[in-house]
Amino acid sequence: MKKINRRNFLKKAGLVSLGAVAGVQVGFGNTILRGKGAGSNELLIYVQLNGAMDGLNMVPPRTGANYSEYANVLRPVIHIPNTQSLALNGVAEFGLHPLATGMQSLFNANKLAIIHATGLMQANRSHFVSTALMEQGVQSTASNYGTGWITRYFESSETTPPNPVIPSLVPSYDNTDAILGDPAALVMGSSTEFSLNQGHWAWESAMQDTITQIFSNPVNTEDRVAAHTLNSSQVIQNIFDDVNNPYVPENGAVYPTGYFGNQTKAVARMYKANVDLEVAYIQTGGWDTHVNQGTGITGQFADLVKELSDGLNALYLDLTASNAGKFTIIVQSEFGRRAYENTDQGTDHGYGNPMFVVGDNVNGGFYGQFPGLTPAELFEGDDVAVTTDYRHVVTEVLMRRMKNRYLGHVFPGYNNYSPLGIVTGNDLVPDYNFELDRIFNSGFE
Repeated sequence: MKKINRRNFLKKAGLVSLGAVAGVQVGFGNTILRGKGAGSNELLIYVQLNGAMDGLNMVPPRTGANYSEYANVLRPVIHIPNTQSLALNGVAEFGLHPLATGMQSLFNANKLAIIHATGLMQANRSHFVSTALMEQGVQSTASNYGTGWITRYFESSETTPPNPVIPSLVPSYDNTDAILGDPAALVMGSSTEFSLNQGHWAWESAMQDTITQIFSNPVNTEDRVAAHTLNSSQVIQNIFDDVNNPYVPENGAVYPTGYFGNQTKAVARMYKANVDLEVAYIQTGGWDTHVNQGTGITGQFADLVKELSDGLNALYLDLTASNAGKFTIIVQSEFGRRAYENTDQGTDHGYGNPMFVVGDNVNGGFYGQFPGLTPAELFEGDDVAVTTDYRHVVTEVLMRRMKNRYLGHVFPGYNNYSPLGIVTGNDLVPDYNFELDRIFNSGFE
């Protein structure tokens, strides 16, 4: 019988107990340019609406030919009447869903930008394919880059501080290809589960102290990952200690009940804890409304809109109280819904869709070109067309707010940076031909 080494047993036990936690992944990142700057202290929050949000009912036409086509031809049953949609300052043609009151407040305060008709430049109506393409930052399934766009953002970042504690967070039980290849990303479905919770409760503190001592001088990759995992576990437990450190949102922010509210609150709480959080990727689902989508203020879609709108408004209010001008929120879905309602009073998979950008450095208003809703203007006769590459929106935020100019590395094949003026900040010189080896020429190792 083989004798069990006590040190190895404790190491493996610690790794297993943390590894068994649902929705947790953390480790050391593949740092390439990290450590060259002092840190910009900017936060990018990316909200992905999984399932394909219906942009036409989120941002419905209110006047003119587009409203007539929308209400009388395309969606006679499920359209949002212009007597119910929310009016926006300085805008007559479009409004917001009646339950998007939080987003209306942000828009009217010039803190929300709405970008018309965005998406992939090649249409794809598969949830899985479109989402994967956007998360990996590529345009074609033939591109197998092996990493996500957030991973490559960090690879090429010159402002991320050296040895960040928790640089990126996915507050979800589901992983995302956006962080593919970066073990430094923390995927955390629930803060209460991110702890050593195997065995008798009375042993937890002693076991964590012992394992921490064992990994105090990591000698290989496994040990380094374990040490970082343990450190992150302790950090998370301290931040989310509601007994000794209860969280009180600032500025009168009220987060909605439910999972999206918990996700947005977790991001605010982490950012305020000064753990070097730089990118948070929030995923929220349920937007695949093929059947009984609902109208006005009732139904599945209305419930989702209210949760999203209230959550974004609460997150903005909470963060701006003590971190004004230091964060930008981007909201996107993999594609929109078909312009025509279906016979089940829902909508099927479409193409073009609005994006939203929220923050103190946002130039509020509408951007991009709405292509129109007549049969001749619809993409393939059925869908809202795409007139703005979604990467134009993301890269403007990366350049002007996050100070990353290596756009060709973050989005392979992208070579057409074209700022729309959505956010304030200075444009750097875009680099579309970033080579990972070039940094070593300057002696950085």
